[in-house]
Amino acid sequence: MIVSVHHTAISVKDMERSLNFYRDLLGMEVEWEMDHRSGKALSEVVGLADADMRIVMLKGYGYRIELFHYYKPKGTPISPGFMCDPGRMHIAFQVTNIHDHYRKLKEAGVEFNCPPLEIRPGVWATYFRDPDGVILEFIEYKGDG
Repeated sequence: MIVSVHHTAISVKDMERSLNFYRDLLGMEVEWEMDHRSGKALSEVVGLADADMRIVMLKGYGYRIELFHYYKPKGTPISPGFMCDPGRMHIAFQVTNIHDHYRKLKEAGVEFNCPPLEIRPGVWATYFRDPDGVILEFIEYKGDG
């Protein structure tokens, strides 16, 4: 029986840069961290021979995001891609005061597709990307949205 969704995992190029984004800018907290995690069982689970990685589990807002950086093997960066590309996914953060969140991240240099827009009555949204190109969304439900 499936109990719940536990976390979303993101492979990152630069752990410190990603921590600055998810922890410092978005306000998530480090739940636990392991550096140079390796071994036969891990390599078998991830399907990569001699895997060696740093893992940081972040929590916040009733959700977890696992960041992992592979020391071995080195990965290949994904192309920026588009929302319509098969397999492309995004993480949506439900917020209040979407315009304030937009301004804060915009001032920090985060690029957005557009300012927050009302996509249907009472529902505001905007999309942006993390430092590795993962698509993220802020969504706000106002009134009967």
